[in-house]
Amino acid sequence: MRTSRIAALIAAAIALTVTARLARSQDGTPLEGKSLGKTFQFRPVASSPTGDLVDSRFAATATVLANGQVLIVGGVASENSYTASAELYDPNTGGFTRTGSLSIGRAYYTAALLKDGRVLIAGGIGADGQPVGAAEIYDPASGKFSATGKLLEARYDFTMTPLPNGKVLLTGGNTNTQTTTNLDTAELFDPATGTFSAGGNVTRYYDPSADKFYYKGKLFAARGKHTATLLKDGNVLIAGGGAAGGTAQASAELYDSSIGKMEKVGPMNVARQEHRATLMANGDVLITGGVDDRGQVLATAEIYHPATRQFTLTTAAFPGRGTNLSQGRYQHAAALLPGGQVLIAGGSDGRTTSRSAELYDPSRGAFTCVGRSGDAAGASCPASMNDYRNSAIDTLLPNGEVLLAGGYNFQLGPAHNMGASQSLMGGATAPFSVLWSAEVYNPAAGAFVSTVSIAHAHFGGPGPGH
Repeated sequence: MRTSRIAALIAAAIALTVTARLARSQDGTPLEGKSLGKTFQFRPVASSPTGDLVDSRFAATATVLANGQVLIVGGVASENSYTASAELYDPNTGGFTRTGSLSIGRAYYTAALLKDGRVLIAGGIGADGQPVGAAEIYDPASGKFSATGKLLEARYDFTMTPLPNGKVLLTGGNTNTQTTTNLDTAELFDPATGTFSAGGNVTRYYDPSADKFYYKGKLFAARGKHTATLLKDGNVLIAGGGAAGGTAQASAELYDSSIGKMEKVGPMNVARQEHRATLMANGDVLITGGVDDRGQVLATAEIYHPATRQFTLTTAAFPGRGTNLSQGRYQHAAALLPGGQVLIAGGSDGRTTSRSAELYDPSRGAFTCVGRSGDAAGASCPASMNDYRNSAIDTLLPNGEVLLAGGYNFQLGPAHNMGASQSLMGGATAPFSVLWSAEVYNPAAGAFVSTVSIAHAHFGGPGPGH
């Protein structure tokens, strides 16, 4: 059976490294090398928002605009489609509506809110299955996207961080969709000129083929599927990720925005990629989950302390009290709540997609399950989410709630999944779903509620298809 390029990329997203991990169905059947089939279709646009995404998607982004609405763009729509569509979520109504459209479909890209309220969309994988160098900007005033400068190097699975001076830092990423070829370079986007230039440790080098000198920004290590976190002092913590060949690493570095240089920090206690990093209220950074250099999904967590530039495992930071996650997770959601706790939701343990969530309490160094009292360590958390979600779109809303939208899974959830049983080699089947459902975590209630029910309450009834 021939596996398409995008099916392979979906498998790679689940597997995390090109060669190390195999995603498996619930009966343990490996999925790598098997066609997953098409599972996506455009939904009809209802006369009033239904509470579901207009289009199912994962590997997309969500950006909160100045007016409180959330811009959701692009992503993987099906085995053979990287969508160019965009939509807006309105927290006041729980509804999604279309807006503009990218010039090209793309997924595994990044987005950054600029100081003037516009949104930069850059890089990713395009409809041709190749890394994208083009960038574009969304203007909320017009609801349209327009082209801006091109990246110095086409890349995906990289990070993009808005800096205090208004520029945007891009780091690492992969340049090849057939193998892992992660970059050790950095770039800066200047909204004033709409151009990208070398960032980080900039060096001058000579290209004999062109007989010219160029400037190139360098990281201390090649990285992909890493994290970049803007700290309270304006510096950026860059942690983990896959090395040049895709193997997870523990190294970390700091971008000093005042001088534009990289500095070594850490390292982390555990090599990891596809983890999540969350800036906490006290200025420390919580690192959760991911996959290590042996391809194992991690339940460990650690904290970066800017004062010492070192990492401490949560179990060591609070001896006798600190805990690990309830389960290994990667491609999960992570968001800082107004009360100071960190929500960790969904993701995968390497075999199944999760419907559970947990909260990290920085005062105790412990994780507790959403939907059950007591610490989460060593015990599985109950299913508290409305859907199983991996690689979901997630963002903190202005009202302190957390939006989780789309994603994919290999398990049919209780409602709103667009799924079917896909044929695998050997006659086995596994349900594969690209989701158009969405839900919101309410910290006051300590529970998830579907956006369909929010829209229903606002508009007085569900739209077509419900």
